[in-house]
Amino acid sequence: MRERYLLDDPALAARENFPKFKGRLRAISMTDDTWATRPAVELLCSAFTSITPEIIAISPTDVGAKTVGHFGFFRNDHRDTLWRGAAEWLEAEG
Repeated sequence: MRERYLLDDPALAARENFPKFKGRLRAISMTDDTWATRPAVELLCSAFTSITPEIIAISPTDVGAKTVGHFGFFRNDHRDTLWRGAAEWLEAEG
């Protein structure tokens, strides 16, 4: 595995687009996610060199859950917490 994962993958032609992105970016890091850890999310966001991404750390207790993990964001259990927060942010961005 490469140290910077997909950011160092020469087969990924889309890498050149990261620095061109000019919009707002919010990345969510779950504190109990063992794959997309805070440092991993920060690494991915570091490729967006034309902007300063906002990184939000959410713990399961923040949303009244025992666990969220890597794919938990997409569970129906989080419709009124994680989904709502994401939808509100997207709507505010227009």
